[in-house]
This record gives sequence, C-alpha cells and structure tokens, in this order.
Amino acid sequence: MDSDQAPKQESPQPFNADRIDFAETIGGSHTRKYLNQHVTPALLEGMRLVAKNKPSDPLRYLGEYLIKASQDQSQHTHSGSQPNDSTSQN
Repeated sequence: MDSDQAPKQESPQPFNADRIDFAETIGGSHTRKYLNQHVTPALLEGMRLVAKNKPSDPLRYLGEYLIKASQDQSQHTHSGSQPNDSTSQN
C-alpha cells in the first residue's frame, strides 16, 4: 500500500436509523471523542439556531449552517488562529 495515499473517506449517505450501530457509536470512545471534538459543538449551535429561528426548511437551514461553520473553521485553521465563538449567528 502506498503510504502517500490518504485514507478513503466514506461519502455521506441518506439517514437510515437501521444502519446505525448504536453500541459502537455510544460506547466507542474514539468515535465519541472525535465527534465531540469536531462535530458536536457546531451541530448543537446549529440546532439551537433552528429551534430559535424556526425556519420553514429546518434541515436545509441546519445544513447550510454546518457548511458555513466548516468553511469558517477551515479558514481559522489555515490562518493559524484558533477557532472561537465567532461562528455564532444571532
């Protein structure tokens, strides 16, 4: 195997609760730590904004928020600064 190749990332799939391994998701410490570090803060903030603003298409609103949060985080990472709470929308 070529060591220069990055691990292949799984492409997003439509939500299907039957495919989720809850035992691994809840009990998997590596998975939990990864999600808590990289996903949970933005997801919770996005969900808070959905609840506050009650958009007509909440999934699209949340998706667009998460895309913006990802872009903002990427810009912070590339500029060498640490992410802060500036991604919050009021």
